[in-house]
This record gives sequence, structure tokens and C-alpha cells, in this order.
Amino acid sequence: MRRREISEGEVSHQTLLDVEGLALSGFVKGVELVDCELKPFRRSRLRVELVDGRLVETECLPYERVSRSYLVVLRYVEFGRTISGKQLDEETIESLKFDVTGEGG
Repeated sequence: MRRREISEGEVSHQTLLDVEGLALSGFVKGVELVDCELKPFRRSRLRVELVDGRLVETECLPYERVSRSYLVVLRYVEFGRTISGKQLDEETIESLKFDVTGEGG
């Protein structure tokens, strides 16, 4: 995932399960594990970039839980690339609707 400066308003917040679902559905382009705090206990979050460039983050949770989801999302992204018909053209991606704002529609 390429690094870029982002403002808090540009990031949508989702649950770990929602992020895993986006990855399994082929909507995740990249994922990174970000530490929120290290003491007294390590807490982390996932930050993912979707195929349309939007950024999604999870809440800060215990590292042990987030690190497992991180590995799952990595596998789902990798798995999605190996499915036959793996190369979706831009028109197909544009026609797919997914809502990470939680507003529906």
C-alpha cells in the first residue's frame, strides 16, 4: 500500500469483519497493520486501501486479534487475485457498488 498523508475526514471506520468481507469480495487493494499504542498493552488497527482509492480503518483493538485479521485479509487479497477472471476491467469495478459509509444506498 502506498503511503500518503491523509486527513481524518478521508477515512471510513469499519469493523474487522467488514474489512475481511471487503477483502474477500475483491475490494481491497492493500492493507497495513498500524499500532495505536504500545503500553500498557499493544493495541493496533488495520488500514486498507480499496480498489477505488478510498481508505478504511478499523478501531484500535488488542494486537493479537488485529494481527490475525491482518493475515486473513492478506490471504483474501492474494486469493482474490488467483480466481479465474481475476482481472476486472475498470468498467466492471465502476459498476460494483459497495458502501463503506454505513449510509446505505
